[in-house]
Amino acid sequence: MAPDRTDRPVAILLALDEEARALIQHLARSTISSPHLPVWEGVVESKGVVLVVTGVGKVSAAMAAQFTCDVFAPRCFLSVGLAGAKDSEGQRGHLVVASGALQHDVDARPFTDAKGVIPSLGKTVFAADPTLSEKLRQATEGVVDNQQLVLSGVVLTGDQIVTSRAVRDGLQADFPDGACFDMETAAIAQVAHQNGIPWAALRITSDGADENFNLQEVLGFGVETAAGLFDQIVRAFLKAL
Repeated sequence: MAPDRTDRPVAILLALDEEARALIQHLARSTISSPHLPVWEGVVESKGVVLVVTGVGKVSAAMAAQFTCDVFAPRCFLSVGLAGAKDSEGQRGHLVVASGALQHDVDARPFTDAKGVIPSLGKTVFAADPTLSEKLRQATEGVVDNQQLVLSGVVLTGDQIVTSRAVRDGLQADFPDGACFDMETAAIAQVAHQNGIPWAALRITSDGADENFNLQEVLGFGVETAAGLFDQIVRAFLKAL
């Protein structure tokens, strides 16, 4: 029988302050000692919440996720943030509810048979929890005006910001189920898997993962649009738990 986690907090993990700025308005800065991580705690929609700004990249995300596991024993992980789109057409504003996540820059051949396989686990895709993911999708569809902007698929995670059509399209060819690109989700998913914690993830595309990438525009979108959407969607998700 699965352990009852309903009395434990929901852990929300975001890489950037810009992504978290609306959500943290509901929370108080935690006084708990951490490895240089901004941590907030509180109650949102009657659910205990711990929010951690992980920093960018797989190592930062994994460290923050494991810290959160060890200190807070969370009910589940919710990874939220910006992402690069899989093509240049629908480059901004699509919301991807992760069906799973993989690390596109892992290549341990000949220890493994294929790119993306984690040698110690024999896994490529870490599947998101289906119940949490369905609640997250419903919450997302309930917030946005155009439900056609809400997608599902595998998040392709790697330690690079993809700013090249050639690189982007090559990764899509290697991993055709990919729905977007980020730098944290699969690392958090692996930590969740190895700690037996269910997880879900929401990404909003901020750019086309191509040569038109503009950092200031992406961060501006994060502050002006994405942060508010994350706040509304996460609160709807928490209310449904």
